[in-house]
Amino acid sequence: MNDTSMNFTSFTRSILKDLQRKLGDNYSVFSHNVKKNNGIELTGIVAKRKGCNTSPTFYINDLYKPDLTLAETGKIADMLYDYFQAAEFDDDLDISGFVEFDKAKENLSFKLVHADKNKELLKLIPHKVFHNLAIVFYYTVQEAPFYGKGAILVYNTHMKQWETDLDTLYQTAFKNAPILFPNIIENMQDVMRSILMEGLEEELIQEEGVEAELLKEVWEQEVGETKMPMYVLTNKQKLYGAACMLYPGVLKGFAEKIGRDFYILPSSVHEVILVPADSNTDQEALCEIVTEINRTQVAEEEILADSVYFYNKKLDKVLWIS
Repeated sequence: MNDTSMNFTSFTRSILKDLQRKLGDNYSVFSHNVKKNNGIELTGIVAKRKGCNTSPTFYINDLYKPDLTLAETGKIADMLYDYFQAAEFDDDLDISGFVEFDKAKENLSFKLVHADKNKELLKLIPHKVFHNLAIVFYYTVQEAPFYGKGAILVYNTHMKQWETDLDTLYQTAFKNAPILFPNIIENMQDVMRSILMEGLEEELIQEEGVEAELLKEVWEQEVGETKMPMYVLTNKQKLYGAACMLYPGVLKGFAEKIGRDFYILPSSVHEVILVPADSNTDQEALCEIVTEINRTQVAEEEILADSVYFYNKKLDKVLWIS
């Protein structure tokens, strides 16, 4: 380590000092630790404008390296300053609807988290166990600029303040979720095609004399029309979409459409993958796929489980098989 490098605490202090200087006295710049899903704790930087009740948070853990210098830290502060300027809220966020249950219940929804990895958090929040997962509840912020993408986790203290109980939360959230966050099921190949085509079109901005349509034709020829026997279940907002596996009638309707049972692979808290079952299905291989995805493709705080589930069409039931 060279003489000008710094530890994470010094890094954080340097960022705060630079941002406070850049933003001026009209802002209060501070850091705080935020406990995320799966017990992950991140350090967030907040720049709160005086007179405004809402401010964005940017997490700096991934920006830190042990050999960072003061000059490099200054560049990171410049970048965060630009982020704060772009993300600043023009008006106060109205969350008065969260105070009283009669108003809050209209925006209550639920998501799935891993039970064991969140056992300390589950001591503080209302929840129901589903196999090795837990159903937890949140208030979805429908006001600008979030419009459904902001969420306030419901704690036991909120439930006490609302003078309500777990069963009422459960029934309310399960009624709301399919309306607030309608589910979608897409063929995996179509999803991959969409993602890759977006990437190709972005690359074309840098290419001269190459037409997007030509590359699309090449891509279509490479992919062909063969459908992958895998489907992605999520919601239209792609936020906590793994919970869609518990929406009434969703799995049953899919099973009737494909005419068979299927496996459920939790690829993240935001989606699950449905794999139609047949006599040649290798359950061990499916478990390896889930584990590999979680270790290489999913942020640690967004992992749902290293597990595979099975939907039995006849029983209309989700079974935990590994």
